[in-house]
Amino acid sequence: MGARTSRHFAARPVLSGMRQRGLQTQSPLDACQATKEEDVSLRDIFDLPTQTTLGSRWFHQGQPTGLLMESRFVSPKLLCKSGKEAVAEAEALVQKVLNAETAEERRMVIKCLDQLSDSLCRVMDVAELVRQVHPDSSWQNAADEVYSGMFSYMNKLNTHVGLYRKLVEVMDDHEISRTFSPVEREVAMSFRRDFERSGIHLPKDAHAQFVDLSSNIQESSRGFLKSQSLPPPSNRTVSVPVDHLRALPSQVTMHILQSSSTRKRADGTAVVDLVPDDYAAHYILRDCADDSTREAVYRAWQYGSTTAVDTLETLLEQRRALSHRVGFESFGHMALEDKMAKSPSHVDEFLRGLATQAQPRWNSAINALYQIKAKTRQGQQQMFPWDRDFWMSKQQMDKGALPSLHPYFSLGRVVLGLSRVFKNLYGVELRAASPQPGEIWHPEVRKLEVIDEDGRPLGLIYCDVFARSSKAHVGAAHFTARCARRIDDDIEVSAASAPHSSQTVVERDGQRFQLPVVVLICDFPVPAEGSPSLLSWSNVETIFHEMGHAMHSMLGQNGFHNVAGTRCPVDFVELPSILMEHFARSPHVLSLFASHYKTGAPLPLELVTKHAERRREHAALDLHAQLFMSALDQRYHSPVLDPLGTGAKGWSTRSLVELHKDPMFSEGPGASFFGHVSDTQWQSRFTHLIGYGASYYSYLFDRVLAGQIWDQVFLGDQPQQLQATGNPLSRRAGERFKTEVLRWGGGRDPWQSLAAVLDNGNMRHGEIDAVAQGSKSAMRIVGGWKLPDI
Repeated sequence: MGARTSRHFAARPVLSGMRQRGLQTQSPLDACQATKEEDVSLRDIFDLPTQTTLGSRWFHQGQPTGLLMESRFVSPKLLCKSGKEAVAEAEALVQKVLNAETAEERRMVIKCLDQLSDSLCRVMDVAELVRQVHPDSSWQNAADEVYSGMFSYMNKLNTHVGLYRKLVEVMDDHEISRTFSPVEREVAMSFRRDFERSGIHLPKDAHAQFVDLSSNIQESSRGFLKSQSLPPPSNRTVSVPVDHLRALPSQVTMHILQSSSTRKRADGTAVVDLVPDDYAAHYILRDCADDSTREAVYRAWQYGSTTAVDTLETLLEQRRALSHRVGFESFGHMALEDKMAKSPSHVDEFLRGLATQAQPRWNSAINALYQIKAKTRQGQQQMFPWDRDFWMSKQQMDKGALPSLHPYFSLGRVVLGLSRVFKNLYGVELRAASPQPGEIWHPEVRKLEVIDEDGRPLGLIYCDVFARSSKAHVGAAHFTARCARRIDDDIEVSAASAPHSSQTVVERDGQRFQLPVVVLICDFPVPAEGSPSLLSWSNVETIFHEMGHAMHSMLGQNGFHNVAGTRCPVDFVELPSILMEHFARSPHVLSLFASHYKTGAPLPLELVTKHAERRREHAALDLHAQLFMSALDQRYHSPVLDPLGTGAKGWSTRSLVELHKDPMFSEGPGASFFGHVSDTQWQSRFTHLIGYGASYYSYLFDRVLAGQIWDQVFLGDQPQQLQATGNPLSRRAGERFKTEVLRWGGGRDPWQSLAAVLDNGNMRHGEIDAVAQGSKSAMRIVGGWKLPDI
């Protein structure tokens, strides 16, 4: 029943009481006319400096109400107390489940388990958030204590035989289970899977071994991540002539000279003895024109850490052993059982289908680089991995720099544009809100209310989106601080339940619901007087992406915590957020908000087109990298780890070399460009293997799904005259996506949601039926869909 991670990933019938309006298509020009006070406030709280916005006005004044409007989170001491109270409430609910004997009591077991999970996650998820973003060390220390204690308690629940047996008993009782709603049935299955993944059904001795292996895996995972911060091995020093650094940015050259020793050779040449780190290697490989220097730096940089490789191989062997303990052929089979892919062979089907499409594209991109190199390197017919960044950069420079888009993308205007997009698609808008004293953890945090078209609240979004040193380097992320859940039918227990703020509970059709609360984390520039936070186009895609997760949390309200919002399979959770990136690239959508922050002039759409063409130039090469890493992840979690079968150390490198030879990745002109470089261990840097073991394909998979929905629904599910203009802001399409995807979250088989949203007459019924089945043929079909973004 473990708490699912709240960050970045994480659900049913349409929101109770929401009235469906007429489905007209609204012109973006109509939406763009808004100059309401709410729009001005929404823009200004992000574009004006903190001292002039609503944030600082409430940060230190008055009696604190508690973080995120939770009165029990007023101080570090009360945060610790809330952890103990949540455990006490959970224990009382455990007893309710164990003592359920009557038909009515047993009928409420699933509800009771869901309530139990929510009571713990409402504290654990906030503690995890505080650990990452709170600037006060006393809060961070309290959050560490709370999270650690509750995590241990959650692990005990995961191996609670009594809870598991009662759950199975209820699920196997036809008289009870037949009364479950589809969502409730999925909640029950999710709890059962979580229990069984913890080896709870194993004999006592086998279960003890499973627990030990799980502990060892956690230790190996931490060790692998820790190895990334080790200094590069000193025996990988590269002697680089100082003249070869002249093309690098001056601050990079200065960093290298200050952090490395310099000397003169016998011939008087000044050299720097460099042990390449990520920072130096990136710029040398991009800017240094000397082939031999780039090769030497690449080989030293990619040599990696032998400690990291040894730890990684231990981890992968432990994962395989763990999967065998619970009856799976491999860790890949175990990890994919409840994903859309279902099995490693299905993932391979998808990857190979996509690679077949992509090969001509990346071969074409490589040939273009060959031609540029041939002009200046007479007689050189091959390109190698250390050539990639340099010749890509030269290709871009030869075409000249494009005017920047930054001045047209102030953060406030972008957030206003998001609100207009959501209003066009879903009848939902964002409104600036004033945080109460103690509600936010830093003055630069902004608070948004999400409101439906009848003025009713759907949830809260806190935006901690400005860079600061006191924030952990988590990159862009979506944290679920509280999931939506029905609460009027909660099970009464002797332990006191946590109170709900009146502003985070609503009533719909006589039922009461806990509203979702999410936090978005980014690292955008801090606004200053006369200079708002200006974003790159990539940054615009980032905030659209994270808001896609947030809207999934807002609209995925189905009554149950464990499948609410973003709590769905990892290879489906990124679909709504990646779909939002398509909106960030649409000229129609950009026309809603993109204007110069000083002059107000609209963003020239021809400039957008030029930037888009420039970005697509090397997209096929990036796709190759994603495909290769997805395939390597599958190979590392397959039944046979060592291709030679010896089991000797270094098998992960041997497996990497074998994959490089696969024609799927290195046929034609890509043979040397994508080939393995001897005496390197790239896998020592593949940290995504920790959080995405056997699931790295997920992001690429969701890119393909989002592209298909974009083409077939948002551009295709419109009158013909609108298709010609490429206007995606169709309320009809938005309602379709909301009804068939967003509202279900983890409460329905994602394949059924995918088939339903695509079943609008634009695809063959046979293909729709195959997709709904989610079989190997469905993965093959998806692999043949339009290539993502190239």
